Amino acid sequence: MSGLKALLINCSLKKEGEKSSTEAMLQKAIKGLEAHRVKCTSVWATDHNIPFGVQTDMGKGDDWPKIHKLILGTDILIIGTPIWLGQRGSVCQMVLERMDAMFGETNADGQLPLYNKVAGVCVVGNEDGVQHVGASVLYNLMQMGATIPPNAESYWIGAAGARDDFVDVALDDEYVAKEISSLTNNLVYVAQSLKATPIPAKGNLVESS
Repeated sequence: MSGLKALLINCSLKKEGEKSSTEAMLQKAIKGLEAHRVKCTSVWATDHNIPFGVQTDMGKGDDWPKIHKLILGTDILIIGTPIWLGQRGSVCQMVLERMDAMFGETNADGQLPLYNKVAGVCVVGNEDGVQHVGASVLYNLMQMGATIPPNAESYWIGAAGARDDFVDVALDDEYVAKEISSLTNNLVYVAQSLKATPIPAKGNLVESS
């Protein structure tokens, strides 16, 4: 048994229970992770009250501190986002902006909070921008301390100008299946490696002494 935990944050504009291509992709990632005996928790950002801001706690009624706690308690973090107007969705942007507060926080060893955690991304859309979106999300997570394994992404993009959605036309796409395999296998492998041999604090403290 791996003993690893994964948190998947769905940044769709939709709410839980609605048909969502982002969720369809994340469910494939969950299935792949669970095959490695990873305990998965899924959060739909739009089902929570998350005010705009760059602080961990924005005050009364803010649900972000609960999600922040889940992030700190996980080994594997996957962000799922649709593409809108060629960019990552506004919900994804909001989630990453709230995570920006982590630049002023540390783990128990004085490193950024995502040190010794691994991260990946799932992107869906029917227009151009998939590589830009994936790269920007992974870069931001890397800045916060996360380790990004090889091929730590899974994506699907429909034909330009089409109205097709992943959830409707591409659930059995062979390329996506290969991506999910690489994503989940590599996330688990690197997470297990970091669990056994964490990155030492020397040389990468938030505030050097």
